[in-house]
Amino acid sequence: MDFKEIKGIRYYLYESKSIFKKIHGDTKLIDNWRDGNDGDWVKTDDDYVCQVLKRGTIYEKVDQRSKDFIRTVCGTFIVQKICHKMFGKHGIPDNIYSFSGNFKAKNTYQKENKLNNKEFLFARYVAQGCEATDAFKRVYKEAKSDSYIKQKTGTLLKKDNIRRIVKEEIKKILEEEGVTPEWIVSRYKDIADLAERDSDKLRSLESLTKIAGLFETETKQEQLTVWTGFTPEQLEAINGGNTKVIAHAEKEEK
Repeated sequence: MDFKEIKGIRYYLYESKSIFKKIHGDTKLIDNWRDGNDGDWVKTDDDYVCQVLKRGTIYEKVDQRSKDFIRTVCGTFIVQKICHKMFGKHGIPDNIYSFSGNFKAKNTYQKENKLNNKEFLFARYVAQGCEATDAFKRVYKEAKSDSYIKQKTGTLLKKDNIRRIVKEEIKKILEEEGVTPEWIVSRYKDIADLAERDSDKLRSLESLTKIAGLFETETKQEQLTVWTGFTPEQLEAINGGNTKVIAHAEKEEK
């Protein structure tokens, strides 16, 4: 059992439901922390028990939507973000007010990819939809020269570790929006079936053929990337500058 003292009050983190019940008896316990409200006791994703300190709403400028957040002694998490997991086994972080989702995972990711904090933040901003030069200015506030900013931005976008983080973050965004491999294949099939231009149909069929592994005449492996509203900088970071539109279809309004 661990605790964090806030304004003279101790807030506890229990290792299990059974320990919680021994102390709090028949106090109501909510199985899914995402359903908790102020003061509720909830289970974490690894079955620890803690109390909701605050449930509130924030407006994210990136996707221009309001989202709920829940704060506990384990940290602060966005309710709608499936990738945000609340784990009690990681203990109580020093800063419970940061919207980081998984503190230990974030720190491990930085060490494994050998990035400093500013490079990591730059990659996160780009993945979230911020234009690359703006992301650079937000992180490297001391930079003033436009030519220097442009040159350094290009250098960062070419780093393999930066591109890996951008890919991972965008993957999370796609998963939250329901863009799965099955959905991608279905969209290609729709274009092949419904597109009015033969060129669009052919490109979709070629892509489906590669996905299916048919007619493998090339040794180069081509990675499939799908996006909705990503900036050119994001696409460059994902594919190293080799991004192209696979198909285009238009529908006339009558």
